[in-house]
Amino acid sequence: MRLNIRTLFLVLSSLIIVCILSLWSNCSNQTFDTFSKNIKPNYESLVQNIKPIDCLINGNNVHVDCLIKNNTVYIPFSFLKNYFEVYGKIIETDENKKKFHWSHSYSKIYHQNGKYDSRGVFTNFQNYKVEERDRVKCVSASEGVPVSTQWNPHGYYYPTQIAQFGLSHYSKNLTLPSPKVRVLENGQLNPLWNVPKTSKIQIAFNAQVNSNVIDFFSTDKPISLKIDSKEDFFISFDVALSLSTSSSIVISIKEIKDHEVWNLHYICSKTFIFAKGHNIYHGMHCGREFGWKKLTRNVLVDLQKGLHVLKKTTAKMFRSKYKLCDFKLYGVGFLDNLTLSSSDHISQFYAAAHWFNKHQDKESGGWINPVTRKISPVIKPLKPGWLSAMGQGQAISLLSRAFFHSGGNEMYLKTAHTALKPFKIPTKNGGVLSEFMNLHPWYDEYPTVPPIFILNGFMYSLIGLYDLFSLAPNGSEVSQEAHSLWKQGMASLKNLLPLFDMGSRSAYDLRHVTLDIAPNIARWDYHATHINQLLLLATLDNATVIQTTAQRWIGYMNGARASHN
Repeated sequence: MRLNIRTLFLVLSSLIIVCILSLWSNCSNQTFDTFSKNIKPNYESLVQNIKPIDCLINGNNVHVDCLIKNNTVYIPFSFLKNYFEVYGKIIETDENKKKFHWSHSYSKIYHQNGKYDSRGVFTNFQNYKVEERDRVKCVSASEGVPVSTQWNPHGYYYPTQIAQFGLSHYSKNLTLPSPKVRVLENGQLNPLWNVPKTSKIQIAFNAQVNSNVIDFFSTDKPISLKIDSKEDFFISFDVALSLSTSSSIVISIKEIKDHEVWNLHYICSKTFIFAKGHNIYHGMHCGREFGWKKLTRNVLVDLQKGLHVLKKTTAKMFRSKYKLCDFKLYGVGFLDNLTLSSSDHISQFYAAAHWFNKHQDKESGGWINPVTRKISPVIKPLKPGWLSAMGQGQAISLLSRAFFHSGGNEMYLKTAHTALKPFKIPTKNGGVLSEFMNLHPWYDEYPTVPPIFILNGFMYSLIGLYDLFSLAPNGSEVSQEAHSLWKQGMASLKNLLPLFDMGSRSAYDLRHVTLDIAPNIARWDYHATHINQLLLLATLDNATVIQTTAQRWIGYMNGARASHN
């Protein structure tokens, strides 16, 4: 029995082996190439049967070259981008594959980490680079703050821009590493000064500053100090120049690749900036003979603005492309506190705070805008001298922080308190106060007649009022006054906020209500600003309308739309 089973098993095994060999022999006649033709990549199947088709948009108004496959029409993104105002780009992944990223907006939302703190960063301003904007002519050598060309190409001081400059540097000072600082001269006479035979440099006691300083005299050749820095480009110094001679400070910077040397001149002049050849001149109002000036200069920004004047490329200034060479003294003057650093944010912050102290109109409490502002063809332009609730509010935010950071310097608090005056004066009388339907007080960014109720400027003014009442001494008159104005404004915001919802984006203002014209839809960056402001205010007031509006508007940035009937 066992023998028969074993015999049967051997017979079956032999038959199976013969069948396998037979099949292998037949299959070997088909080459691998023939087999592979039956396996087509997915992308080949995708492009099969695709044909061109004309797309007629809204009738025959617009013609677009499209593609069609199996009744599915493919429209080029280059058309969709402009038609629907959407954004996209091709990127490469880590696996060397290409992907297309589509987005409905181009701006970023900054969610709050806890309750807003007036002592901390101002909204998301640590990311701002105000002085590098194209509409900034230069940073004034006289005042240390930006000079705007936004509405006048000759340049002027724009309070809102100056406040943003100061707030950005205050915020950077809190979020970035502490700067590296190297003292180059502090009245001890650095032995590395190169002094020509016909020039003179010495230590001298100066009664104006009550300390030893450097007293210098040079003729045709300058007194110079070699710096040779490829990493640090902030120079700060105190200087007093003679007005009766052609005295100046000159800083040389070299473009490493092309070996071009640019000379930045800081001279006594009322002209903001001018340039000729490889020489860029930044003017400072010296005022009187040997009047002391403190300068804190980002040399790369000063070079960038000069190149713009010369109509040369002003692309981003990469530190790695430049070297700071020399610091030179021309003519007659005094020098002290010369330092080189990687940054000097706190000095730039206080330069802005000092500007607001110096230039406030004490009667009105405001900082005037010295340019004509055209808002809409159906509204009379604002003539020079108008005030802005946004400018007032951001200046108050800056001054409140200066009061806190300085350890309670009353000068800053007093200026901020005076700045509350325009919030109680109607726009028709020179203030920034309007009313919606004679019911809801509103602080106008642009005091037009009739008012148009700009949202972002109003919320910035509310943040400024909150900063003042939270940082002023508890229970003080200034704190109570700012708190009252803030509560009044917040009530109006909660009542009017739904009017700014357009169902797929926010409105920049309410001109569609007050002027009976089409809505002024906010650009995505302004829409994102609205959201960021609401998220901040939601940490101070938990009203449902603020929170739900912010979340709904975030949805709009991702393509959501309000439902329809």
